[in-house]
Amino acid sequence: MPKVSVIVPVYNVEKYLAQCVESILAQTLTDIEILLVNDASTDESLKLARSFEKDSRVKVLDKPHGGLGDTRNYGAVRATGEYLSFVDSDDWLAPEALQSLYSSAEKCSADIVVFNFVRENVKEDEHRVCKLPVSFPAFDQETRDTLLRELIGPDPTDSPWRQVEMLGCAWRRFFRREWFLENHLSYFNEQEIMLEDLPVSIMAHCLTDKVLVLGGAYYHYRYNPESLSTRYRPRKMEMMTACYHVVREFLQKKGLYGQYGERHLAWLLRSAAHSSLVNCFSPNNDADFAKRYKEVRGILRNPVLRVAAHSDYLKNGTRADRIILRLLRFKNTPAVYMFYQIYSNMLFKNAGKR
Repeated sequence: MPKVSVIVPVYNVEKYLAQCVESILAQTLTDIEILLVNDASTDESLKLARSFEKDSRVKVLDKPHGGLGDTRNYGAVRATGEYLSFVDSDDWLAPEALQSLYSSAEKCSADIVVFNFVRENVKEDEHRVCKLPVSFPAFDQETRDTLLRELIGPDPTDSPWRQVEMLGCAWRRFFRREWFLENHLSYFNEQEIMLEDLPVSIMAHCLTDKVLVLGGAYYHYRYNPESLSTRYRPRKMEMMTACYHVVREFLQKKGLYGQYGERHLAWLLRSAAHSSLVNCFSPNNDADFAKRYKEVRGILRNPVLRVAAHSDYLKNGTRADRIILRLLRFKNTPAVYMFYQIYSNMLFKNAGKR
């Protein structure tokens, strides 16, 4: 049994796949298996993945197209390692990543290890270490409770956690495989639920007390501000609301919604609705005024958003919180349309300058 199974979903990434796989093959921990799971790529990704099978640790799995969540799940149930590591195929690992994660997990008998990462800005050729605001290493109840709260929703006032990026990502966690499978954890379909890995991270943190947080930045995340900021996602609010409902149902089942319900509603308001309104005015959205106006009106009429907008949870939050709360509370479509048109244009313009 290898110490770690590294699962790499592969879909039309011929440009980046070699760097990703080579970083895994170069790990100081050599007792690993690498599952390259091809999700019906239409470019040369599968051929490139096959070329790495000359190393006996690499296995290529070819499957029908099912999306990122389905591809991760396909690899997880076929893995044989003691631990699972998920690596997106356009990212890469630091050489000591798996050795450090494995040794630390074994020492603490951890079910989950959470770690920091490096954000690699491909446009500006610069990188930045993104750290959690905790004292490392952390294996205490207070840190575990804080992580769960922050995954579920924002603090009611400003805090260092508001600056944390990518907290719910699958690749920011290292799982004990047996525990992962015993708890029937599986990722969702990103065509139906946006942020398909966030509910799984929340579920995982609810299901164990054995959570270790390390200070190392072991993962290199490829960040493209242009593609991320300008990409238009149809049905975004609908899919973010679906994510909300999955988490809500789980928290209710665990008897935790009374404790975290207001915080989770604030997530829908602050993250889902706000980002969905910005999305309406993406430069890549070719809809005319009437269609954009209809989309804005539809978001404002979202039944769960109406509940969230009348919560006072964020009334003492940041200036941005208060503006968003005031705008969305009164459901004035023309005012919201005008605000987000101006705000989004400024946002996209500044993103283009970075």
